[in-house]
Amino acid sequence: MAPSRSAAAALADDPTTVAPSPISCCDALARTAVETWRQHERLARLMQLRAEQDELEAAHGMVDTIDLALAESVKNFERVAATIPVTDQADLRQAANALWLSAREYLRRHSIAERASRQIAQRDADTLGDLQMEYELEASALLGLKHSTATYQKLRPDERC
Repeated sequence: MAPSRSAAAALADDPTTVAPSPISCCDALARTAVETWRQHERLARLMQLRAEQDELEAAHGMVDTIDLALAESVKNFERVAATIPVTDQADLRQAANALWLSAREYLRRHSIAERASRQIAQRDADTLGDLQMEYELEASALLGLKHSTATYQKLRPDERC
C-alpha cells in the first residue's frame, strides 16, 4: 500500500532523508510526463466516443490534476538540477534536458491555450482561428513531450513504472 500524504510529508521533513539527485528528479518527471500524455489521450478518446458529460468532467479533472503534477515535477527538477549536474553521461544529460524543455514548452502552450479559451468573447472566424492555432500548438507540444519522454526512457528503462 502506498504511504499516505502525511507520511510522505513527514519523510520530506526528516533531516536524515537524503536529498533527491537530479537524475531521480528527471526519472520522476519522465513518469509524470508519461501519465500526462496518457491522460490527454484518454480524454481525446472519450470525446471521440461521445462519452457522458459526467465521465468527461471526471476525465478533465484528471487531466488538470496531472498537468499540475507535471508542473511540480518540472519545478522540482529545476530546483535540484540548478545546484548539481544532472549526470556525467552526455547522452543521458541531453535526453534529460530535452525532456525538461519539452515539459516546460507543453506547460507554456497549455497555459496560453487555456487563457485564450477563457478570454474568448467574440466568436468570429479570426478569433476562433487563433484559438484553434493555440490548441494545435499545445497538441504539438504534447507530442514533443511524448517523444522526448520515449527517448529518455530508452536510456533509463529500469525507471519506468
